[in-house]
Amino acid sequence: MKKLLTIALVLMITAGTLFAGGQQEGVVRVAAQQVNETIILAHMARILIEDSSDLEATVNTEFNGSSVLHQAMVGGEIDVYPTWTGTQLTGILRYDGPNLSSEETYRRVKEGFEERFGFTWSEPMGFNNTYILVVSEETAAQHGLETASDLAGIAEDWVLAGDENFDTRPDAYPGWSEHYGIEFRDVLPMQYGLMYRAIDQGEVDAAAAYSTDSRIQKMNLVMLPDDKEFFPDYSGAYVVNEATLEKYPGLLDALNSLGGRISTAQMGALNARYDDGEEPDVIARDFLTREGLIQ
Repeated sequence: MKKLLTIALVLMITAGTLFAGGQQEGVVRVAAQQVNETIILAHMARILIEDSSDLEATVNTEFNGSSVLHQAMVGGEIDVYPTWTGTQLTGILRYDGPNLSSEETYRRVKEGFEERFGFTWSEPMGFNNTYILVVSEETAAQHGLETASDLAGIAEDWVLAGDENFDTRPDAYPGWSEHYGIEFRDVLPMQYGLMYRAIDQGEVDAAAAYSTDSRIQKMNLVMLPDDKEFFPDYSGAYVVNEATLEKYPGLLDALNSLGGRISTAQMGALNARYDDGEEPDVIARDFLTREGLIQ
């Protein structure tokens, strides 16, 4: 009994410390796109907020795009949403220059959102949901493939599948090919989901997937790391309205507890659980508990 009282006291002190100087009660509105990854992350945010304070947090995952989320926050309809650095750098800030490092990408979106909109960013969570070239286990073993550079001398006889714009976007195949000095015999743009069927049936030799896609693990595909660091950074993080932080100063600390805690492989595994039908609240709570972020 004494031990339970001690634990309760520690939790109360923690909550009070995180939210000292601001309102202790209220509602934080968390929102997300209709995407497995962001739905899970929205529920993580809700759980972290409610676990570390007396605040209530709601989750709305009915948004169909990052720009719609952004406009909802501009309109004061939501307080927090998960997204990716590269998505907002090019989509909201309209950056169209050369690819940047993960650190520079984060700096630009954080400063840009603070200066232009009065929004800030949490620390990146650790995963990077960017393009990654994948091949079957058999293909990787046959050719000794470990990184994207290993495709030199092989790709010229291969067919590569990509999403509908992969063959034309400068930050996709055209730029990648020039950066690596590697050309595939053919590049087939197609609907993203069809790539996996194409590689499974041997219709293509490789595919440009998204690195946290659960189908990579489910199909035992081998990821070839972007060892020359060409593809843009799409690190996951939360965008937070600074007006909300004025009311609840400890909110950002609660979200920052996820900083660097989710690897790309872990995010892919969490997405797989969602795709298999598990409830996002269960997935989120299980991860946070295993990481020691909640009791």
